[in-house]
Amino acid sequence: MKSVNGTRAAGRFARRMLAASVALAFAHGAMAQSLTGGLYGHESAGTGVTVRVASSATGFSKDVLPDADGRYSLNGLNPGQYQVSLVRDGQPLGSYDVVVNPNRNSSVPELGAAPTTVSAAEARDLGGVQVSANTLASTITPIDVSTPELSTSYNYKLIDALPVDRSPESVARLDSSVRFDQHNTGFVSIGGASPAENRYYYNEFDVTNDKTSLGSTTLPAEAISDTQLITNGAGASWTNATGGVLSSTIKQGTNDFRAGYSLYFTPPTSRWLNPRGHNTLNSIGDYYSYASANNHDGIAQQYLWASGALVKDKLFFFALLGNEPASRAQAYNQTQKETTSSRDKNYLLNLTWNISNDQSLNVLAHRDYSQSFNNFYQLEENYDPKSAGDYLSWSQTRTDSRFLIGNYHWQINDDLALRLMGGYLGSIVYSPNSSDENAGFPYVTSYDSATQVQTNIGHNNNPFSYSPSDYWRRGYKGDLTWQLGDHKLVFGGEYYKHSLKSSTNSVPAGWFTYYDQANVALQNGSTSPADGRYVTQYVDLEGGSFQTINKGAYVEDYWQAADRLLLYGAIRWDNYIYKDGVGNQFMRLPITSPRFGFSWDVEGDSSLKVGGSLGKYTIPLPSSFSFGVAEPRTTYTNYYTYTGVDPATQAPLGLSQIGSSYITNQGVPTPAQIAATNIKAPYQYEAQLYAQKQLTPEWSGLVQLGWVDLRRVVEDTCYGGGVQAYAQSQGYTGYEQNNQTCWLVNPGENFTLKRDYDGDGEVEPLSIPGAAIGLPKPKHKYYNLKLGLTHASTPAEPYFLNLSYTYAREYGNTNGLIDEERRNAGWIGQTTAFNYPGIMVGSNGDLAGDIRHSFTATGTYDFANGFSLGGVFSAHSGAPTSCIGTYPNRDDPAYQPGAASHYCDGQIEKQGDDKRLPFFWQLDLSASYHWKINQANDLSLQLRVTNVTNRQGTIDINQVYDTGTLNADNTSIDSVNYHAATWQIPRSTSMVLRYTFQ
Repeated sequence: MKSVNGTRAAGRFARRMLAASVALAFAHGAMAQSLTGGLYGHESAGTGVTVRVASSATGFSKDVLPDADGRYSLNGLNPGQYQVSLVRDGQPLGSYDVVVNPNRNSSVPELGAAPTTVSAAEARDLGGVQVSANTLASTITPIDVSTPELSTSYNYKLIDALPVDRSPESVARLDSSVRFDQHNTGFVSIGGASPAENRYYYNEFDVTNDKTSLGSTTLPAEAISDTQLITNGAGASWTNATGGVLSSTIKQGTNDFRAGYSLYFTPPTSRWLNPRGHNTLNSIGDYYSYASANNHDGIAQQYLWASGALVKDKLFFFALLGNEPASRAQAYNQTQKETTSSRDKNYLLNLTWNISNDQSLNVLAHRDYSQSFNNFYQLEENYDPKSAGDYLSWSQTRTDSRFLIGNYHWQINDDLALRLMGGYLGSIVYSPNSSDENAGFPYVTSYDSATQVQTNIGHNNNPFSYSPSDYWRRGYKGDLTWQLGDHKLVFGGEYYKHSLKSSTNSVPAGWFTYYDQANVALQNGSTSPADGRYVTQYVDLEGGSFQTINKGAYVEDYWQAADRLLLYGAIRWDNYIYKDGVGNQFMRLPITSPRFGFSWDVEGDSSLKVGGSLGKYTIPLPSSFSFGVAEPRTTYTNYYTYTGVDPATQAPLGLSQIGSSYITNQGVPTPAQIAATNIKAPYQYEAQLYAQKQLTPEWSGLVQLGWVDLRRVVEDTCYGGGVQAYAQSQGYTGYEQNNQTCWLVNPGENFTLKRDYDGDGEVEPLSIPGAAIGLPKPKHKYYNLKLGLTHASTPAEPYFLNLSYTYAREYGNTNGLIDEERRNAGWIGQTTAFNYPGIMVGSNGDLAGDIRHSFTATGTYDFANGFSLGGVFSAHSGAPTSCIGTYPNRDDPAYQPGAASHYCDGQIEKQGDDKRLPFFWQLDLSASYHWKINQANDLSLQLRVTNVTNRQGTIDINQVYDTGTLNADNTSIDSVNYHAATWQIPRSTSMVLRYTFQ
């Protein structure tokens, strides 16, 4: 009988082989956006040979005949391990075990000269992985020369050995060319684009969060099997993205029944395991951020799962039950304590039906219920947690999410294959709060000009009440692949429709703020009173139901131009349609995107690949874009003097208005008011060139060059004065237009705007040159050089190591969809940047993502006794910061947004020229112990620690120079928070327990 240590060794070897087959920094996959994978190879053993592909796990078996040149391929394979055998006259000539991964093709070395595999008994001892000297080399050579696309694949077994979770965002951060936007959005930036420009997929379905374009609607990370990362150069069959592509697939069942339990536990806040955050003081010694009292209880996430066959060799399942018991956290600010209780439960079922060896159907269903409840208490003393007293208010968030995705794949014959996909996802968010109960009270705050702190002093703790937010997306996709001689042609199309329904209203009595600022310039053009006593009233009424539609079609040609050279040509057509809050279409953006690429198998054995791509890329704008520019909305601010304060409600008494209302939105905009009639879709050009080399059976290397050039964006502008001046110069002498109403344009390009120019009550179009409103063309250039070196774990050398270094440059006058420079994570297509010409003065320079040097080291080491270590070390040079201030002329409309220009104390400070953030580094470690209890039971315990040294580095500084208002003499009021720091997230410790029965 096999010893326990021997069994452990066999299990570790099997895991190493699987991890090696999905090692970092390798290219895969002409099977773009596919739930299935494939394999390919070349045989010179002569005529009369057959390649047999089989899987004992699913009962699959199929024979493939090489063509006249000895080439063969087989696609549409469900992920898993396959034995590829070469057979002549019923006698095997050689065989290899090949791991097939979703979205990718695996290379099979020539079998005719291969030795026979090990015995069946030895194979069982190795956990089902058959090996020979050549088998090891082939398994860790996943360079795919069948596509010009360069991607990285991560299997969950490898990720589980590291101190990271399986979520796509966490996995992507293992690549040095991926930037973690920890100072603004908390998401990743890929290919130099903003974090809002990535696309996310589960089982081929585009799950990108269309409410914001940030991140995605998620499935439980515990259910993820593989995640694929494409940093740039994606083929035409992917939905367009100007950032990266993150595609995940869900685990599937096999004939072997398995079940298990996983527990992820984060201990409570403590000095050593989970220390509190770092406080920051501003220039006058007050708190800029206060985190030292925040704490949380223990947090547990647990999952029960099972997989197996409902019908042997035909129908398989993977099922998951997840539960996060209620946990509490406490947070403090200047005047309040907030306690939060959160919990979650979810269910997932993934069914795979192998209808035949040529047809499969996969159906994935998921439901998630989450909720959090918040209570707020008054602090009797500022920043004193011990002084928590009177109960103030409450708020609650309940979310009901659902998924349903179906995939059908049919290998019609040797030359034709069909893929169909359809899916639906949705979430309803309920956000009741105590303001709903206290509708008769205003929301009241007080602003202290000395400390520049705004404090809530009224009954309500929230200035808004919310209706349930109902968001859903449904989509369909299909393509036909036709092998026509040396050409593989793909014809496909897709359709996605999204809906977002929500409304947000300020409390009926409005939002009042008391000020003590004398002789300052108000937004309505007036000046505050000499004694400084005035109050503002802000009212916001907004909401509606919005729909967007994304249509796409593509044609691809993979042409085997020579024995070792593959050429790729494709064209993609997209059409983005946007509707306003009452159902009217206000914008339609068709665009055509060509793509080109090549793959050169230099040695003819997939050991050295040189590839490249060039293409045009665009991206759809999210539903929140329509919500922001096209919703029925009324917002205004009134300024008053007052004579007293109501002691019961804190509302001002004896109001006398100062000047007119400052109106930023009014009523329901028409499509002509929302956008220029000739607006076009955003786009950029991308190019890459790379080389991959298998240096030894264990070591491989990568060199990659990338280049991105943004050419067009969609943004709003509010400079009506420029339109007015041009219209008057064209004979419409009586036409007037304010500088508060905004509309969409392509900055720097000519546009056609419909207005009532001649005052007869009818709107007419007027073609206006871009120079009339003084906005520059968008500029965003990015290029990078990435170097990668990977060692695959083997029995002789039981460690995995990936070293990744990236040099990058990013500069221009825009970050893309979101404004990273001003730390604005929302309002896509409606940033402050292009509102007025004065805002863009000094804007051309180093962008927020211009991090020159980045390095990531990822590794694992397996000891013979079942103990293993994992680690991630990341480091990068500092990002640039800007000085953001108020435009120094009250008569210029660029003054209206407040601190949003590149003027500081009246002087131009070029974007990115303020100062560089300091060098950043962090070490994360994990330690695991694995027990093989017997042949059927497996137990492991892991300790994960992020930021092991608890390093408190500066990850950002406040860039706002002044308070956003000027004194009556146009001098600025300096901000006390300018250059205040944001600190690195402190050490976090968690434990993972996994038990598996099979």
